[in-house]
Amino acid sequence: MVYNVVLICANGASTSILVEKMLDAAKKRGIEIVINAYSLVKLASAIDDADIILIAPQIRYKKDALEKEFGSKGVPFIDVNPMDYGMLDGEKILDVVLGKLGK
Repeated sequence: MVYNVVLICANGASTSILVEKMLDAAKKRGIEIVINAYSLVKLASAIDDADIILIAPQIRYKKDALEKEFGSKGVPFIDVNPMDYGMLDGEKILDVVLGKLGK
């Protein structure tokens, strides 16, 4: 199974390096995964194919509103730890994603 992870942030640009770090970590482990970063305004068009939504620290204050708006989709939302985000720790963030997906 290929997992589809959506990482949302304020404008979709600041997360590209983190996406690469997570993809490198997954590749080293032999995990098939698709990870894309989007701005918050593009979430509605990305959520239908997502297995999980990661919320970047700069917009975590919107989590409750996002869960209310998109909760019927059944896709879990996870806050990215600010320290892991700042350190671009793709390994740790991938561990959180896999744990949430039960893998």
